[in-house]
Amino acid sequence: MTESKRILVLGSGSVSRPCVQYLLKQGHSVIVVDQYEANVKKTLSGHPNGTPVVGNAVTDAAKYIQQYRPDVVVCLLPTVFMLPTAKTCIAEGVSMIGASYAKEEMRALDAEARAKGIRILCEMGLDPGIDHMSAVVKIKELQAKGGVIDSFVSVCGALPDFGANNNPIGYKLSWAPESLVGASKRSAKIMVDGKLIDMPDGETYQNPAFVEIHKLGWFETYCNADSTPYLKAYGIESAKTIQRGTLRYPGWCDMVTQMQKLKLFEEDSRDFSGYTYASLMKELAGCKDTATSAKTCVAKFLGIEEYATSMLKLEWLGCFEEAPVQPQKGTVRDVITAMYGRKLVFSPGEKDLIAMQHEYIVSYPNSGKRQRITSTLVDRGNVDEESAIARTTGVPIGIGAHFVASGIVKDYGVLIPTTEDIYVPALLELAKEGLHFVEQETDI
Repeated sequence: MTESKRILVLGSGSVSRPCVQYLLKQGHSVIVVDQYEANVKKTLSGHPNGTPVVGNAVTDAAKYIQQYRPDVVVCLLPTVFMLPTAKTCIAEGVSMIGASYAKEEMRALDAEARAKGIRILCEMGLDPGIDHMSAVVKIKELQAKGGVIDSFVSVCGALPDFGANNNPIGYKLSWAPESLVGASKRSAKIMVDGKLIDMPDGETYQNPAFVEIHKLGWFETYCNADSTPYLKAYGIESAKTIQRGTLRYPGWCDMVTQMQKLKLFEEDSRDFSGYTYASLMKELAGCKDTATSAKTCVAKFLGIEEYATSMLKLEWLGCFEEAPVQPQKGTVRDVITAMYGRKLVFSPGEKDLIAMQHEYIVSYPNSGKRQRITSTLVDRGNVDEESAIARTTGVPIGIGAHFVASGIVKDYGVLIPTTEDIYVPALLELAKEGLHFVEQETDI
């Protein structure tokens, strides 16, 4: 029986319930802090070992740590708050778990955390998280057989399931619209056949590819963030190709590219009083002809036909409507964020889908054999009950918190789950929760 620990969870958003319920199932006492009482109640579901707290988990994290003296803090706040929360946890002498990337600013906390005997376990969600753990365990297995990894390509996406893929965009929000819009200008860096390729400021959307996911079909994929640090993190420095990407239904990248050309993701604040969506789009397209429609102006500016699929998607979003722009003050990016939030929503009872697939090209120098191996994880959920993205993000965070609280994680400092003490037992726990990979091998 696991020794019960006290775990403080900051934030109670969409992924919190699977995380918290996993921790409660392990016998821990869990305190959940969120500004919305309904979120806290849904997350805890009245469990006797749960303590609901309605409050500001962002500004008052130190206060709650001092009040409840937890063994571990779980940060389920938006990504922007993970670094300051980590700093607070180190100052208060308590370990922390989160799902966000351990970027340079986070890694800079490593020495201080080590000195204080603190564990800051980052990248413990789906992507990043399950991707790291599943990749490293397979790479170690192949290397133990004498294999050399020549290429590693990993893709992941959270999407509406086929039956719920019923809008022209081919996407519905399973995370904050602010984050989706923010990713529209994300940079990417990959290596292909030994050549480093940089794609700054959203250029990655101009270079989509297609990938076949086992038993699901073909999807569009674009490169995501900087893949090159994982050559070292995964122990595959000899690989000539490494890239990590995001899955979408076909057509997403072209739409984002056209929106980039219109500068719809810019962050300059302005006043939209008196603007309609149509007049704003005409202005962004540089069109002053009052007799010409916004749709015609935009199509001409983009150099595409009015009936092009990306134009029809923008029309469906409401970009050409003669309605007042909302919000009236903010940035164009805020306007698009609000439009996504209104339109890209799941209906009651709809299902979502997550798919993750790794492709390894491995050579065996002793035998001359070469193989292509794919490893695929697919999970589906119901947005009214437990979505697939919530489960596949929340459960790994819960596992990480359980491992740190129970002393399973041995090292100190800023960590990611690429060491055996984390990924071996974590993958076993995920399998118990029904999350496991299916493999296919092909000689090449």
